Amino acid sequence: MSLCVLIPAYNEADRIAETVTAARALEGVSEVLVIDDGSRDSTAAVAEQAGARVLRQPQNQGKAAALTTGFHGTDAAFLLLLDADLGATAREATVLISPVLSGETDMTIALFPVIPGRGGGMGLVVRLARSGVARATGKTLQAPLSGQRCLRREVLQSALPLASGFGIETGLNIAALRAGFRLLEVPTTMDHRVTQNDWRGKLHRARQLRDVAKALLKWR
Repeated sequence: MSLCVLIPAYNEADRIAETVTAARALEGVSEVLVIDDGSRDSTAAVAEQAGARVLRQPQNQGKAAALTTGFHGTDAAFLLLLDADLGATAREATVLISPVLSGETDMTIALFPVIPGRGGGMGLVVRLARSGVARATGKTLQAPLSGQRCLRREVLQSALPLASGFGIETGLNIAALRAGFRLLEVPTTMDHRVTQNDWRGKLHRARQLRDVAKALLKWR
């Protein structure tokens, strides 16, 4: 019943310690594994000081490569995927763990609280992912792009090789559902950085749109 937390991290020295500390305190967690994705700051050192085991990528290769490295870096039967910038709100992941460990479902997906006016964009990427997953599997998800998940090891294995870039979650949803695994979305009060409506935010969402579309095309 071993449970390993996988945290891909790139230049997250300011938040990684708080995230690791919260993750280590979760009931049932046997190990916290941070995959440092070629960070140029002290992410790896800070994570180790906070009690995580760290695997270092020699250069930035993206979240898919980092999660794959983490997957092969542990033999845990259950995995908890968390973003590095959750900070203390990573403690909310406890509600994602119990339904999977109890056998109620094979993968849980965190629902974040909706805060009107926060962030930028018009939800185009989420709508594309939601409709694409529904067309491919018949199941409609509220938060198809949420990266906070607890799952059985074989669920993540079913999606290998993972979709690139921001298409990871979309590809994982489809792979898991088509393989017959059960998915459950769970409300949480987690919080992390959101993209704004400046040029950086618009570029970020453009990349998301591209990667989600590529992931959907793979499963057509």
